[in-house]
Amino acid sequence: VLTGTVKSVSRGPPQEPGWAVVSVLSVYKSGGLEVPQPAKGATLRLQLPCRLCPALKKGSSYVLMGRLGGDGGALLPPDAFVVPYRPQQQQVLGNLSKRPCRGTS
Repeated sequence: VLTGTVKSVSRGPPQEPGWAVVSVLSVYKSGGLEVPQPAKGATLRLQLPCRLCPALKKGSSYVLMGRLGGDGGALLPPDAFVVPYRPQQQQVLGNLSKRPCRGTS
């Protein structure tokens, strides 16, 4: 889970994935995603397998929760959690980052 501002979106040809470049505002749960430290201000390239979704607008900020691709890169599939970011969400997201993972893997 991270918050970031979309810097660019490239949808590419119909049979190939698109890409979004996001400037990281904050990282709350990164799993195995390699995010440069300090995370704030770092850029992250997200693969977009679907040409139409999620709908991302250049210059807008979002809360993003995707997956790791087979190569360990960030993947934002159509079913990814993507909502507009609002500063009021900061406290809730901060609490999320303090929770331990209950997964078994």
